[in-house]
Amino acid sequence: MSFLSAANIVFLGTAVLTALAVFPFYRWANRIGLVHRAAPFSVPAKKPVPVGGGLVIFVILTAVIAGLILCRNTFDFKIILTPKLLVPLLIVLPFTVFIGLVNDRYGMNGKIKLFLQIFIASVVVGFAKRYSNITLFDTDIELHQLFYPLAVLWLVGMMNAIRLLDGIDGVAVTVSFFTSAAAAAIAYINQHYEIALVSTGLAGCLFGFFLHNRPPSKIYLGNTGCMIIGLFLGLLTFRAGIVADRDLSVCSPIAVMLIPLLDTFFAVIRRFNLSRSLFTPDHGHIHHILSARCSNGYTVLLLMSLLVLPCCAAGVLSTYYRNDWFAAAVAGQMIIVTFAADWLGHHELNIIYGRLKGRIRKTFDVKKYMTKNGEFYQIQGSGPWRAVWNQMVLAMRNRPCRKLRLNINIPGLNEDFFAEWENMDFQRKDRTAFSCTVVLLVDRKEVGKIKFVFETDDRNAAAADIERISAVCEACVRRYLETGSVNAEKFFLPETLKNSSVKTLNSYPYVFFHRNTAAD
Repeated sequence: MSFLSAANIVFLGTAVLTALAVFPFYRWANRIGLVHRAAPFSVPAKKPVPVGGGLVIFVILTAVIAGLILCRNTFDFKIILTPKLLVPLLIVLPFTVFIGLVNDRYGMNGKIKLFLQIFIASVVVGFAKRYSNITLFDTDIELHQLFYPLAVLWLVGMMNAIRLLDGIDGVAVTVSFFTSAAAAAIAYINQHYEIALVSTGLAGCLFGFFLHNRPPSKIYLGNTGCMIIGLFLGLLTFRAGIVADRDLSVCSPIAVMLIPLLDTFFAVIRRFNLSRSLFTPDHGHIHHILSARCSNGYTVLLLMSLLVLPCCAAGVLSTYYRNDWFAAAVAGQMIIVTFAADWLGHHELNIIYGRLKGRIRKTFDVKKYMTKNGEFYQIQGSGPWRAVWNQMVLAMRNRPCRKLRLNINIPGLNEDFFAEWENMDFQRKDRTAFSCTVVLLVDRKEVGKIKFVFETDDRNAAAADIERISAVCEACVRRYLETGSVNAEKFFLPETLKNSSVKTLNSYPYVFFHRNTAAD
């Protein structure tokens, strides 16, 4: 059997089997409660939407690998499935599915999930052959022992990149379909026929799954599907880029996965610069930005396809002509296009620029810095958070407050605001400094956080200030969610701030005090 015949059979077979296997999965997922939970304040779906659809993809791909093992002698081409390639898959794939299903059903702490992802990637890389040389623009670069941490980083990045794209119906499946097809083409050019057939099988699974995941979606990939697809794409693009079983070409895999990698990179930059946890969800991803500007979900899929297809084509051409400049040139153009269209990276670079400007102004022009209300960024939404912030700073200017930080993050309503202010008059190191982080809740749902840093010996007075400002800010958010508008000046009247009976400090969750003295 020729390769093209085998590839056609694998693609059509996996597509049909996946499309049919989804139907019994509906009943099973609904029976055990494996359904999507809407984000706070977002409009819930009319019917519960099952998640964990990646279990179907896992079963079909396992059947493809088993079929290649059983039928390897019937092909006109050579199939190489060594124990070093199969053993890690047999170990980590069931474990990955189990983690994904637990996360989809019960939820999982982000740090624990990241640790488990690193463990999975480490097991896979530990069995892999070490490639000490990578090829970049016809230059051999010696990696030595750096190969292992970089390979682990690649696999973990792939698993999270696909998960972060799974925020709009069909986006993650569409992007993964094109990238898996490109990985199949690259593997075929480099004569890794087993990798090409597995990539073709993955593309077929995604095509069949898209029939149910297209807008409006009837089933979601969930963490199960995103982790399985990300792990497979990381492995397949990695193995497909090996030239003559000696050198590892990195430009083609990076070009193929450029858009998911860029989205993940800017998500990390955005959350780091906004002093948020890396596991905090938001609506700053490229598909969310496109969705806010396009009324039709299919338009978002079309635009994402137009971004991904040139990158995939460039990766294939670079492999075919053995010229990395194809991939580099197209990747550079796609970066420029996404930035010029304000689809990706624009807010992140503005935040970095604003924070650097604030640091320089605080260092060399303190008077000008103190006339400002700190740094504030309306990343998404149209809420009156800037007016609320200005009143908060005005209320705390004459208090022994050294630093004030406000984080409003309501992804379900596309509201995202960050502000930070520092009072340069209170920088005495001989005073007791302590900080407090208050979580703002509306209807038991987190809508933001306020961080206070005080320099005072009167801890009770500072606690009273924390209580009053937090209660008033929480009331502003609640009023905005109920009416759509807030008169911030009215809320921050002196009479309101003097009213300490609104809420006791103990009723705020996650309050932590840190005592730092000059001796420390």
